[in-house]
Amino acid sequence: MSTSYGTGGAPGSAGGSHHSSSGRQNLNNRFQSSPSSYQSGYQPPTVPQQGQSSADYAHGQSNVMEGTMRNHYEAEGTAATVMAQMRTQRHQLTGAHEDVWEMRQSTEKAKRELMDLRHKVLKKKRRLQAIVVGLAVVDFFLFIRIVKCGGSFFC
Repeated sequence: MSTSYGTGGAPGSAGGSHHSSSGRQNLNNRFQSSPSSYQSGYQPPTVPQQGQSSADYAHGQSNVMEGTMRNHYEAEGTAATVMAQMRTQRHQLTGAHEDVWEMRQSTEKAKRELMDLRHKVLKKKRRLQAIVVGLAVVDFFLFIRIVKCGGSFFC
């Protein structure tokens, strides 16, 4: 059974094909017609057509409604699945965002600790350099004294 949607006619009625040349002419003529032609409003399909009983028409309409409801429930199921996946992804993204924030905080803390360690190492290095310079000065004066005293430690 062929069904045609949006034609205003019963399923299987003449003129319901999208691909007919008269359908294209009507489609093209709608822009050229006057607005008064649209004032008649929606025209419901006539029941039944020639050679078709009202029971066949009702059965056809029931099939259309069943198909529509089936599509509706499938769409709701798909939408629920998509929403669940989106919630899961949102939680994953929120968790990743929090992890990135924690990593940034940890990186900043480690950077500060490394700078503090660097300053401590530089401070110790300067202290050791000062001790080395002090000992070198003392050694130089002791060497001068030995040279001045002729090799004797006591002059």
